[in-house]
Amino acid sequence: MISRMRQAAKAAAASNAIAFGLLAGAIGPATAAGKGPLPANVDAVYRVNFTALGDIGHFRFNSKIDGDTYTLTANAKIDTTMFDYRGDMASKGAVTRTGVTAQPADYNYTYKQKTFLKKKKVKALNIAFTGPSVAKVTPFDPPSPQAVPVTSEQLKNVLDPLSGVMALSLGNLADPCTRKLPIYDGKQRFDVVFTPARRAGTDYVCNVKLLPVSGHKPGEGSTSVIKGKIELVMRPVPKANIVIPYSVTVPTIVGTATLTSDHVDITMPDQQRIALRR
Repeated sequence: MISRMRQAAKAAAASNAIAFGLLAGAIGPATAAGKGPLPANVDAVYRVNFTALGDIGHFRFNSKIDGDTYTLTANAKIDTTMFDYRGDMASKGAVTRTGVTAQPADYNYTYKQKTFLKKKKVKALNIAFTGPSVAKVTPFDPPSPQAVPVTSEQLKNVLDPLSGVMALSLGNLADPCTRKLPIYDGKQRFDVVFTPARRAGTDYVCNVKLLPVSGHKPGEGSTSVIKGKIELVMRPVPKANIVIPYSVTVPTIVGTATLTSDHVDITMPDQQRIALRR
């Protein structure tokens, strides 16, 4: 029984980390390249559900754009008898008009985590960028000898987990499910690949794959608990010329984690406000 509870806690932790990361890489002003103004502010709140545990927390994301500069913040809270998590993320960078993409400058991540019958983990991380490349990770934890080495070449033209927001959102509005994002989280380098699955009314449903590149131990990590297809639902907001992620579903070996939009508030540069409710 205890082993099963530990497995559920591990799967819940891993799947919610994946779901948070996918939303962080999808929320924000999603405009077709070169068409229309970018929203000045997007504030979104998502409810978190895990089939074995029910409603277990929330994820909140905010993006601000001032000229060619963006600031992103996110916080997550999970409360269960087996798993407790508090996470805060912040990123800033520039919207690069040439090619219309994001260039991160600085990323911070702090979290507190307590898993059933284990000690509390507290960690803080900073990734600093110089131009398109990772310049420094603080603190730097030496990788495990079993981990696939991360090369300097693999740290060029990468995005931190939050700056995936700007990269995905600045893609093709008419085809939001055809993207590949190169992500580095301070330890692991991986690609997030989005491919079209189907249309559901006006929504776009994307299949999502996480492809490890380096920094991971073979056979371990978040992807080892996934069982089935990860799906991301993108919902168009025509008045704002954007699409926003409505939900993300991550199936695991012991249950399914789902993050679903509770409310999204969008403010355009002319102060026009658009509110989406569940």
